[in-house]
Amino acid sequence: SLCPDPVIGVDGAGVVQLFNAAAEKLLGYSSGEVVGKLSISKIYPDLESAKKIKKLMYSDSYGSSGSIEGYEAQLVHKDGEHVPIRLSAAIVDEGEGSSIGFFHDLTERQNLEKQLHKLSVTDELTGLFNQRHFYKVMALELDRAKRYKHPLSLICVDLDNFKKVNDSLGHLEGDRVLRMIGDILTETLRNCDVAVRYGGDEFMVLLPETGIKSAAKTAERIRSVFNTKCLYSADHEAETIVNVSMSLGVTETNGSENADQIVQRADLAMYESKSSGGNNTVLIKQHIGNVVQGEG
Repeated sequence: SLCPDPVIGVDGAGVVQLFNAAAEKLLGYSSGEVVGKLSISKIYPDLESAKKIKKLMYSDSYGSSGSIEGYEAQLVHKDGEHVPIRLSAAIVDEGEGSSIGFFHDLTERQNLEKQLHKLSVTDELTGLFNQRHFYKVMALELDRAKRYKHPLSLICVDLDNFKKVNDSLGHLEGDRVLRMIGDILTETLRNCDVAVRYGGDEFMVLLPETGIKSAAKTAERIRSVFNTKCLYSADHEAETIVNVSMSLGVTETNGSENADQIVQRADLAMYESKSSGGNNTVLIKQHIGNVVQGEG
């Protein structure tokens, strides 16, 4: 039989008098443990939440006076976990103040919303953030760099000869290399750094509170880990028909520019690396008027 929504009935003193099977399942209590014994306020996170719901019952903010329609709240499971629910309730007996509530479990909906949010900001193949999310984070970080006068660095990473992997070894193998880069970036970077699959085989790494020298060290670390781990890199040259390497461009900003200017500069540095044969890191500093910003 279809399991109806959890139903809980309370008397005027707030003690539970009705607790159906679905309520048992939702909250982990047996009806024997609660009926006639447990105050309804015990299954809300705190007394305030319970009082607020009682107050709303008598107002007409959620449905007519004497009832609530579709109010979202949280209940507390017997083991202490909070459970998101949507409540519809009505006062059954005005005189003694008893009421009955129908609780709809929102856990699945909230999990789905979290999943959808994750899908909207991440790249499915590598698990890194996607380009759309990168520009949102970039805007916030530029703002912070400017306000606190801290440098912000950007690394642009692009693969050399990646097309050969797809052409000679197939797209599945190409995807495996891209996934591996996702893993390398996730393992190599700090928690505050933002790794992005910018598109195709191009990646961006945003390094808050980091000057160009430190960013260059990080770039070199990424490159050397890649060369060690990727079977098609220069380190494994003898064993493979294709030879893949990384070209990296690094730049920094003081936050006074827009995102596109910084991305273009990192891109330009990356292209300089490519045109000099790839498998290295090129730095371009920030020019403000005629002054070059950046250490050393």
